[in-house]
Amino acid sequence: MKFAVVAALALAAVASAQNLQINDPTPSTVWTAGKTGYIRWTGVCTNLGRPAAENVKVQLVKGPENSVQFVADLGMINCLVAENNSITLPVPTEAQGSPLESGKYSLRFVLTPDQYSNAFTINAAAPVTPPPSGSNPSTPNPSSTPDKPTSSANTLVAGSAMALAGAVALQLLF
Repeated sequence: MKFAVVAALALAAVASAQNLQINDPTPSTVWTAGKTGYIRWTGVCTNLGRPAAENVKVQLVKGPENSVQFVADLGMINCLVAENNSITLPVPTEAQGSPLESGKYSLRFVLTPDQYSNAFTINAAAPVTPPPSGSNPSTPNPSSTPDKPTSSANTLVAGSAMALAGAVALQLLF
């Protein structure tokens, strides 16, 4: 009987050691939609085996701990390796067909059981300003085309001609 209790405790210790802990993002982290976000974790999930542990889905979720809602899939991680447990993934600009709103979000590593990050902030992407109505973006605006630099050769010729004309005029007067 004593052996069964020790074996159960050992199994529980191994199972809990194989859970991942998401260290980044932290509560003070701020991501911006359309940029990349840094994710770092500790632990491995060897209990999943291959290929499942090499392809763990990372999701963006929102809402209170007891009722999180899926927002978007961010990518996959490999949680078999105990070193270099970090990745940067693109932060979406849209979620389910609508622009991603600024607010508090969390990450979910889809495991058994799922692992969650602390809540952190995502700022929405800056809106893109459309060109003014009636303008044709393919036709260059004359005021927006750069001026061609004047040639110094043309300036030299014009200056020489003026000097020569001035010298001739002086000769005629005297």
